[in-house]
Amino acid sequence: MTAGAVLTATPHAIAQPAAAAADKDAAEVDRFLADLEREARRGDKGLETFRSAPVKEAESVEAARVAAAVQGRKVEVLQLRTETDTVHANPDGTLTREMAAGPVRMIRDGEWVDVDVDLKAAAGGKVAAKAHPQDLELAGKGGTLPKSIEDVAKAPQDEARDLVTVGTGEKQLAVRWKGGLPAPSLKGNVATYKDAVPGGDLVVEATRTGFEQFLKLREAPEDGAPIVLPMTVPDGMTAEQNGDGSVTFTDAKGEDQVLMPAPVMWDATVDKKSLERTNTKPVEMKVAQHGNTVELTLTPDAEWLRDPKTTYPVTIDPATDTLDVLFDTFVQGGDTTDQSANTDLKLGWPGDHAGTTKRTARSFLTFRTSNFADSLVSKATLKMWNYHSWSCEKRGWEVWAADPADKNTRWAKQPALKEKIATSTETRSASCKNEGWVSADVTKLAQTWSSAKAEQGSLALKAADESDTYAWKRFRSSEAADQNQVPTLEVTYNYRPYNGINLQAGTPFLSQGGIFKVNSTTPTLRFSAEDHNGEDQVTGTFEITDTSTNKVVATLNAAPVPSNSTSSLKVPAGKLVSGKTYSFRTTTYDGTHYANGWSDPVRFTVDTAWQPTAAENALGLANLYSNAADITAATASDGKYASIAATEETTVSIPWDGKNNGIDIHNQLMPNTLSIPQGGTKGTQVGGNVVYTSSGPVDTVVQPTTDGGSRTLNIIKNSSAPREYETGFVLPAGMKAVTHDDGSVSLYSAGDDNADKAPQKEPAGFFDAPWARDANGKEVPTRYKVVGNKLVQQVDFDANSAFPIVIDPSWWSTTKKVLKCATYGLAPFILGFTPAGSTKRVITAVRLAKKIGFKKTAKLIYNYSKRRKMEPSMRKMVGALIGIETIKKNCKF
Repeated sequence: MTAGAVLTATPHAIAQPAAAAADKDAAEVDRFLADLEREARRGDKGLETFRSAPVKEAESVEAARVAAAVQGRKVEVLQLRTETDTVHANPDGTLTREMAAGPVRMIRDGEWVDVDVDLKAAAGGKVAAKAHPQDLELAGKGGTLPKSIEDVAKAPQDEARDLVTVGTGEKQLAVRWKGGLPAPSLKGNVATYKDAVPGGDLVVEATRTGFEQFLKLREAPEDGAPIVLPMTVPDGMTAEQNGDGSVTFTDAKGEDQVLMPAPVMWDATVDKKSLERTNTKPVEMKVAQHGNTVELTLTPDAEWLRDPKTTYPVTIDPATDTLDVLFDTFVQGGDTTDQSANTDLKLGWPGDHAGTTKRTARSFLTFRTSNFADSLVSKATLKMWNYHSWSCEKRGWEVWAADPADKNTRWAKQPALKEKIATSTETRSASCKNEGWVSADVTKLAQTWSSAKAEQGSLALKAADESDTYAWKRFRSSEAADQNQVPTLEVTYNYRPYNGINLQAGTPFLSQGGIFKVNSTTPTLRFSAEDHNGEDQVTGTFEITDTSTNKVVATLNAAPVPSNSTSSLKVPAGKLVSGKTYSFRTTTYDGTHYANGWSDPVRFTVDTAWQPTAAENALGLANLYSNAADITAATASDGKYASIAATEETTVSIPWDGKNNGIDIHNQLMPNTLSIPQGGTKGTQVGGNVVYTSSGPVDTVVQPTTDGGSRTLNIIKNSSAPREYETGFVLPAGMKAVTHDDGSVSLYSAGDDNADKAPQKEPAGFFDAPWARDANGKEVPTRYKVVGNKLVQQVDFDANSAFPIVIDPSWWSTTKKVLKCATYGLAPFILGFTPAGSTKRVITAVRLAKKIGFKKTAKLIYNYSKRRKMEPSMRKMVGALIGIETIKKNCKF
């Protein structure tokens, strides 16, 4: 028999053990099904309530897919949330990932919260962003206001106070201000320290990954405007000024962490058509570092400040931006400074020149693409928030595949444009009263990134006609204060099936040194057909090669099987010769997509003279009826255990002495010990299996499975064998073992007093319905009874039974198939059912299915498929339902 534990979920946490995550997913799907069943029983009124308050999010991909399929609308997958990514499951089973170019959420106190750069009053008179990825904090009121800008520059260091801090603890970086400050006025993400200097205001604007600070002068200063900004940096951080005047802050590991672009100043003149500042001037800056103190000395051009052509107010702007793999910037003719901290992206020509150079702009963006690598992309859309355009007339703009940009990207040093991907004419602008999203189809580019399994993907934006001013556009960048305006890449994708794992040749499916051995020229080949999409049917293709000649001797297709099950076929006669070694490899097709290439090959030797040992024979018989492709090879053994098999979630240890010791199933959630019915005192370890052979009427095989369970198969050799097989298990105090109508047994937690009729909680663990099959493949009647903490399987073989008989309930595979049947087959059909046009037989079946629930109905369909005894009313119900196409497709056992 196979045993395992399915445990109830714990509240959502950011990180959890793998075992807890797996069990939580299963429990969440079950809870969702229970909600559906409850509403279904309430009838149309209940379903209306359910549809008016639909499920919008689910913890796991599987649960979200179930909810989306049943509701006919997308459902967010909480497990896949990141700072930048939001993933939805769609009704058709695909996933759509929305990737923002900058952080849109962050973790605070173990929970996700939206990034909110609006400022608020904080403790101690300070100011803080409501939710900033870098814990941005600003100074409050304090000190004596300076009499001039020059006084601020000349003030001693001990008068400096933290103006802006980012980061916390040892990683905190602070920009300081030498002088007093008034109480700031707050508006959105901007703090204004009015009259912080005579004739000017100090302004700090929070951005999504950093901040900008401005000195806004209302009049020309008498002594110029020298600015000295001390900074404190973490231990080991160094500041280095770049050739363009910007400053890069590098940590002790040599990794760039913070960038301060070269400062610039501008006056109040703005071109109304392009919104470009028409009078700008670079600001000279010098950098000096002494230990943890960095001093920035800015010297604005005094003549430019006094020039009558300069229109006040004048803004002097040094910004600070943290660095990440996500990156966006723009380049513009005539500009020689980094623009990656800018809140804008631009493209096109605004109609002016810098000297003889046209001030044409292009933008570059980099997204993290590893999260959909090697997927099947069906749709990808780039979305940009277009807040200004030269004209309301539509003009083309292009998306190009490009090399990645970085802090050194300039108009004269642009990343290479590789291929034009898309052209869009969508145009919006606040001046046209339609500011908003514009988009371009970048499916081809996303498919390229996916196929290349790229960690990141980069693109460029440019005007289709860079001489046409009507094509000029401005977009919000990743630094946008409003997270709903951050550039976004939206990708809809699915996954192709895997090309095959766990390849085996048999029977008895045994390998030595990685080479299987068979004693037939018509052996069975099989593999695990895994697919991300649990509802697919997978067709396996087997290619067999003679290793001595390296020639392909056969390419064969197996019958379709449900995804995540075993694909197998028997090699036809005449293909193989005894005494030779062959290899075979596999690939798959799920009805829509082909796997990428072939699996790694596995070798097998044909030797018709080979006579398996008694243990090998017993294992071969057991494997005829079990999914041997899901066996986990032993990772160790010791004096007590012949096979110790560890999976990600569970360690299963099978003893040498199966008569006096039990199977130890150890995991973090529900450890258990199972006794072995008819276990012998001396086991033989064969490829991870442990075989107990005897001269008596019963041999026993115990197999550790890849799911973290253990499968015990009793091989009944003749009619003198016992008819009862006893498995002891641990039943913690207060827990209750309940036998269900289909013969399965569930263990319910303490306090669930009505578990036998209407359980309030998910089972803590269970044994699925038992089965027994004779040598002709016919079912033999069998059932369980629970006696204390013992599970007794009764087998009713008779004179008509063909020996040997193999018994086993096969818990893991049945449970997955039942769940699939309930969620993808029954729930959508029953919830969307309308009596109009339906036969009385189907209407009656739907009513009965609503009454007993989806999972129990799915188990009845399973029993029906195995030709087991059923009540006449239940048999009629199942007979009516399996003719429905969606149920037929998803309820194959």
